[in-house]
Amino acid sequence: MTEPEPRYPYVHVDVPADMAEAVSAELWDLGAEGVEERDGGTMSGPAGEAALTLVAFFSDPANAESVAATFQERYPARVEFVVGDAWRDSWREYFEPSRVGARLLIRPSWREVRAFPDEVVLTIDPGRAFGSGIHETTRLVLREVDRRVKPGDHLLDVGSGSGILAVAAVLFGAAHVRTVDNDPDTVPVVLENATLNGVADRIEADATPVGDLTGTYPLVLANIQPVVLIPLARDIADRVAPGGTLILSGILRPQRDEVVAAYPDFDLELTSFEGEWVALVLRRRGEP
Repeated sequence: MTEPEPRYPYVHVDVPADMAEAVSAELWDLGAEGVEERDGGTMSGPAGEAALTLVAFFSDPANAESVAATFQERYPARVEFVVGDAWRDSWREYFEPSRVGARLLIRPSWREVRAFPDEVVLTIDPGRAFGSGIHETTRLVLREVDRRVKPGDHLLDVGSGSGILAVAAVLFGAAHVRTVDNDPDTVPVVLENATLNGVADRIEADATPVGDLTGTYPLVLANIQPVVLIPLARDIADRVAPGGTLILSGILRPQRDEVVAAYPDFDLELTSFEGEWVALVLRRRGEP
């Protein structure tokens, strides 16, 4: 007798962009085991006029139905079930090679590309971790990494996801990148992508909380939503060396000032934009 295929419940909530952070936090509080943000540039993006769709995974179908019901008076919300495991790879058809910044060419591991002589080719297989180069926030940070990494630099990447930022930094000349993420499932993904690009000996990945780290770095990256960037501001700031640079993204335009205010020991050097998203380049006061 054939075993029935597994069914995975996901709560979809269509929200305005300026409410994404609050609703995402509410989903986590209600027991979500993961929250994905989709926009018009993401496959299966928002329906109707909503700017974003939040997709939250719940292991219990009854809980998913209950959570969807709590949102339905405020936003379009529904439960959708994904049957079987083929969905884990279905996103691949949407992931095409892309150029980011002046010299970076990102290719999925299953696609061959023809690069120009001066291009840096980064091979990526995100798995279930965030960071393929598709999302605006990833591209924003990659451009800044390209501009700012110097040969021999040591970096810290907080909230590493797939490890795309760390791998890019090493390909641009960094000597070593430490990555941390609160999801231990990202660690093997980071190491796999480091190996795909021949830089595994220069990337260290683990799930150590940023508040437990020691030492400082001349360049720190954190592509995370403000719901994390603000509460962890002191822990992240403490890892930036005096005179060092902190690059933050995962931030919507209306959230910029609130995030900047959470880092009072830094001067805002640059704000870059793509769509509704921003990246902040902050300089820590003090002499290197």
